Amino acid sequence: MSYLVLARKWRPQTFEEVVGQQIITKTLKNAIEQNRVAHALLFCGPRGVGKTSVARILAKAMNCEKGPTPSPCGQCPACREISQGVSLDIHEIDGASNRGIDEIRKLKETVMYLPASLTTKVIIIDEVHMLTKEAFNALLKTLEEPPEHVIFILATTEPHKIPPTILSRCQRYDFRRVPFHLMVEHLKKIVSREGFTADENALTLVAREATGSLRDAEVVLDQLMLISEDRKITIEDARSTLSVVDTSVMIRVLDFIIRQDAEGLLGLIHDLVDAGTDLAFFYRSFLLFLHDLLLLKAAGDREVAMERGEEEITRMRELIRPVSLEQIEQWIQIFHDKERFVLQSEYARIGLESALLRMVHVGQVVSLEALIRQLEARLGGGKIPETQPAASRIQSVEAPKEAETRPPRPEEKKEKSRDSDRKEPGSGEKEDFLRGFLEFVKKKAMPLSVQLSEACGVRWQGDMVEFLFPLRSFSLHLLQTPEKEKQLKDLLKAHTGRDVSRVAFRQETGGNDRAGMGETSEDTAPAKKGLARHPAVQNALGILGGKLVEIKPISKQDKEEQ
Repeated sequence: MSYLVLARKWRPQTFEEVVGQQIITKTLKNAIEQNRVAHALLFCGPRGVGKTSVARILAKAMNCEKGPTPSPCGQCPACREISQGVSLDIHEIDGASNRGIDEIRKLKETVMYLPASLTTKVIIIDEVHMLTKEAFNALLKTLEEPPEHVIFILATTEPHKIPPTILSRCQRYDFRRVPFHLMVEHLKKIVSREGFTADENALTLVAREATGSLRDAEVVLDQLMLISEDRKITIEDARSTLSVVDTSVMIRVLDFIIRQDAEGLLGLIHDLVDAGTDLAFFYRSFLLFLHDLLLLKAAGDREVAMERGEEEITRMRELIRPVSLEQIEQWIQIFHDKERFVLQSEYARIGLESALLRMVHVGQVVSLEALIRQLEARLGGGKIPETQPAASRIQSVEAPKEAETRPPRPEEKKEKSRDSDRKEPGSGEKEDFLRGFLEFVKKKAMPLSVQLSEACGVRWQGDMVEFLFPLRSFSLHLLQTPEKEKQLKDLLKAHTGRDVSRVAFRQETGGNDRAGMGETSEDTAPAKKGLARHPAVQNALGILGGKLVEIKPISKQDKEEQ
């Protein structure tokens, strides 16, 4: 059989011809030049990216008459035998069909003999992760200390399945997926040298559907050459061969969604079903299409590296100009929520149509910045004040007079007298002291600062310091050791200049346990009612068409983040 498929005909024969693996080829060439080629190599990576091809090139480089050389001649008997796959000293083994311990024992006996005609034996085990545990164990010693005339090259698409004992004995090379633009250029070169012509959009589609596998792209290109007329490959040929949905169809779907034309959208889906389109495949394609829209919207007018033609990108930019970034994010969320309904159900059409109709009727999503601008405009052009702590916001609201005139309750007197006994070191509020002390501890003892960072308050009682922690705090148990207490005493003395007799830790139980860090619900109830009647709040509710459900004071953690 004289015909060779493109994937074999255009297999690279030198390191320079390998596409998209420059770092690996450069490293191997330097290793050959410096005579530092490892005795065991592990090539990892997805299918069709050149692992076996590079292994054969390395075998030629080590056995060429001019070598070892990083540039094998390809003309000497050794190079020709290796290229044709007939050399007795180059063993290519399929790990899937030779996975047992008996096959590995035979291999161990083979490697002990000197090469028949070459200078170096090369053992290439493809899909090595398929070997059994016993086979790997039998290979361990030989792989670690092979004869001087043997090089092992292991290739796999699933390196996580290889035992660590094997991984530690190999020099690992990770092959990456072939970049999109390099694949398109390579396909153009093949088409030209084979005497064909092709639409650039057709080659772009082939490269995109190959998802980084150059061999997959060459297989599809070989098939396109068979169905092309007048030796010209068209975009229609590529679409029919790959059974992909035309981007123009997805652009029409997007147009219907933006114009909120549910009738036109349902008619288009009906036409796709009549044409025999796989709705599950359409679902995946449209989800990737939405992802590309998200990238284009986020990038604005900047260039975006995308596996699409320039015309498609230009049309997509025009369509999403009036659409917000938040809107596209919501579309993606809607589609993601329907994934199981479409992909794992017999009623894929129902799931797809319900997702698309929800996108039509969801309405325009407005960003938070746009809402703020609307509020500022409603308030007469004035700026909305910066975020303040909850206590200061509540105090700014006019509260009932009786809160000012009523005599203090007994528990309030007790709390005030208790607070007066707590003399904190340094200046500022309790929150400032705790924040400053955490920064000080971070510089002196980083592990301790991580555990202490969960503290939500601090209380001084004479020369005793008590740290408050929220309920179910994991760090509280880690800190309750004599060593940590002594370390904190020293750090507190260094930070405040005061001697500390005892350091205690306590879980916060609510109410007054917050040590003055916030108000109780009883204290703030009148102020919350006043806040609900504030003009700014009423204007916001009118613009958003909502209702006030609950008013919450900002916690200490929220204040620190602000």
